[in-house]
Amino acid sequence: MAEAVNALQNHPGDVEYPVRSRRRYTRALEAKRKADPAEMRRRALPVTLISAPFGIAAFVLSFIWDVTDIGLNFFAFFVGMCLGLLVASIILAGRDAGAPRRAQLAYIAASGRQPLTARQQQILALDAASDFATRGWNSSLAFTPTFAELPQELRAKHRDGEEGAPWFALPVASLKQLRSALDEQFKIVTKADAELLVADTLTLGYNSQRFVEIAHSEGAEHMMSRVAALTDLPVFDIQDLLRGTEEQPARLLLAADIERGIGGIRYAYVAGYLTADETWALLEPLAEKAFAAYRSWDEYWREVVIATAFRTDSLQAVQSQRDALAELRTSRWPAASVPWPSDGGTA
Repeated sequence: MAEAVNALQNHPGDVEYPVRSRRRYTRALEAKRKADPAEMRRRALPVTLISAPFGIAAFVLSFIWDVTDIGLNFFAFFVGMCLGLLVASIILAGRDAGAPRRAQLAYIAASGRQPLTARQQQILALDAASDFATRGWNSSLAFTPTFAELPQELRAKHRDGEEGAPWFALPVASLKQLRSALDEQFKIVTKADAELLVADTLTLGYNSQRFVEIAHSEGAEHMMSRVAALTDLPVFDIQDLLRGTEEQPARLLLAADIERGIGGIRYAYVAGYLTADETWALLEPLAEKAFAAYRSWDEYWREVVIATAFRTDSLQAVQSQRDALAELRTSRWPAASVPWPSDGGTA
């Protein structure tokens, strides 16, 4: 049986894998708490419960030590409370440092999410660059926490995110927000739309369609030269993407189409349009095509970068993606070490 990938991942917005207790989380949660009066009131209770006994103890001790000046008695109470507040801040800061990890463990338990198989991690690694760049999740179908994975009682209590999230330390976007973003990016509002995305990607994906159109236009030569310059590759390498044989059709911008397709299908899962089984079933043919067309992660990501140059016409975008890929390769993310399938992609 294939070894499973750990279900505990990075904290959303951070790349450290897996999430650990860190003081930076204390500072981040404190800043977030200060912007929320309800959370400030909620924090006041444990602060009081911890610090009040110190003040009371100091007040009582002042009488035991035969201090008869009432002013000094209350001064002792004040000093005790200050000491208690210091102790409370240390204890609660320690809890805040570990809060994101505890929240993610609670999310995993509530969602019933299982660790990935090695094959599933290979599939998701095809979308790792975008997950890493946005500090999302790559070792789960969901690239971000979502109410679509949570039990009905939590969904009803928080109205799918319209009334807050179950965990203060783990942001969970509302399904309404996720579905609006999905429609804007991929025009997916139903399961059928997600299935159509896969069918189109397997035939001729969005990036490849645009590439072919411009390659057969008057601006073809300029486009080829520009993409070659942005990627620092020979222009012949860009032109080769248009060449194919009877046995092997032209790859065009297949790598970017696969990455986009996997991202769109995962987004449809996060938005609640697909079940986990339906999502894996749609991802598998996309992955098989990628693993059959390319021989390594380096070859796959090289052509994703070419597509980024074509799509954005921006040196900054190309450099940012290359920087993210370089950082990903040296990270502890499973996507950085999962091997390229040796069997040409067959599950």
